[in-house]
Amino acid sequence: MQLRAAVNPINETLIVTPVDIARQRTAQFNPRPKRPVRRALRRLSVATLAFGIAVFGSAHGALDVFSVGARPTAGSTALMQSPPVIWAIDKDGDGATDYYNPTHGAVRGDDLFGSGEFGASRDAGKRRHEGVDYIVAPGAAVRSPISGEVARLGYAYRGAGGFRVLEIVNSDTKVKARVLYVEPSVAVGDTVTAGQEIGTAQDLNARYPGITNHVHVELRDAQQQLIDASEELPSPRVTQVRRHVADWRAT
Repeated sequence: MQLRAAVNPINETLIVTPVDIARQRTAQFNPRPKRPVRRALRRLSVATLAFGIAVFGSAHGALDVFSVGARPTAGSTALMQSPPVIWAIDKDGDGATDYYNPTHGAVRGDDLFGSGEFGASRDAGKRRHEGVDYIVAPGAAVRSPISGEVARLGYAYRGAGGFRVLEIVNSDTKVKARVLYVEPSVAVGDTVTAGQEIGTAQDLNARYPGITNHVHVELRDAQQQLIDASEELPSPRVTQVRRHVADWRAT
């Protein structure tokens, strides 16, 4: 679900609205008027805006954000900019990264071959997707989603297409990560930290023409039960919404 964030110029509160709902509201409450009416509305809007800026601008910073040609202040610029995406998660609060987005990409959505979400349908519903797919361009760097030791290097699909798979095991937490479609730059026995480069992304289009290129990540906990990787590995959609809400609460 896509979200649209806006700032109320009167009280500077953050408004987060699903894009689909915002479009429906626009269509419902703002039918396109005829041309003479539009001209009259434009004149009225300009006058109303000028009055609003005069009344509220100095008190709430609306003049800085919305007036034409005004130089934005540090505060208004911060409101207009999207918050940065944080790729690393320190889950236990010990100062070390526990989970890391391996591609700096979003979770793959629907394409000709299905969805990259955890639990998505596969083989006409006969099985479920056991990992999460993170979008990446072929040849781009891929980073380790966890810290640990490289326990296995192998081939997916019994070597068909040359697609590779890596397995990394953390001896302390017993968490295991399985990463597919990566040309490895590490060897079995190497110790890696979360966020360290472990290889480059392979191109999937030779086997799946038209698919969204991605890296597939499976996570298992200490009991070797599957984990929804999207709940542990940060992605742009989740991080931006969390930061918007955190920044809004702090003001």
